[in-house]
Amino acid sequence: MSPLKKRITGLLKQKDFAAVSGLLSPAGKIITALISLSYDKKSVLSWRAIEAIGVVTAGMAKTSPEAVRNIAGRLLWTIRDESGGIGWSAPEILGEIVRNNPELCSDIAPVIVSFHEEEMLTSGVLWAVGRIGGGNAAMVEYAASVIPPYLHSAEHRLRAFAARALGAIRAVDAAGEIEKLRHDRSIIELYEDGELLEKTVGEVTREALARLSGFSDSAGGAKAI
Repeated sequence: MSPLKKRITGLLKQKDFAAVSGLLSPAGKIITALISLSYDKKSVLSWRAIEAIGVVTAGMAKTSPEAVRNIAGRLLWTIRDESGGIGWSAPEILGEIVRNNPELCSDIAPVIVSFHEEEMLTSGVLWAVGRIGGGNAAMVEYAASVIPPYLHSAEHRLRAFAARALGAIRAVDAAGEIEKLRHDRSIIELYEDGELLEKTVGEVTREALARLSGFSDSAGGAKAI
């Protein structure tokens, strides 16, 4: 392991994303090291690396916005057939880049969503929509037209991530379908606040419904959930 990667790993263990962004190394090398740490999504360090990429690119964008665009472009290339690469963490990473650079990368959001039918990418796409929507629901609100079928998936994680995404993008019309998962006791792993947690699909669903209820109330007397 290179000294830079070792240093980054130590900072990720401390959840110090700002310190990762502030390392005195070329930003491109930091991003490369973080991407190399992002593949094992059973590891909390991989999820922290994914989150850190968004933070680092936000800093890069202040002086080198084109460099951020180039990183996003390379990630998109990895998930296209002609790349020959795996790229299975690319949707989550792209989601963090868009979330942290909404003005610079807003056009990338619909491209991420367009990969939702690729089986190996679906959970990452749903995750990305939830993350982007949590900061800027309007940017991905159109995704409400393609996400609801995943509420009925046989895969526990897809049901949970779909509910979470719909809550984040304020898809009030989907509340009735989300409600059906309220008591789903299937257990999933979910990265949240820097930790990899075990939650039931029902718990994630109830959090999504609470968010929708709050939005409905604040939007002017829509029926509470």
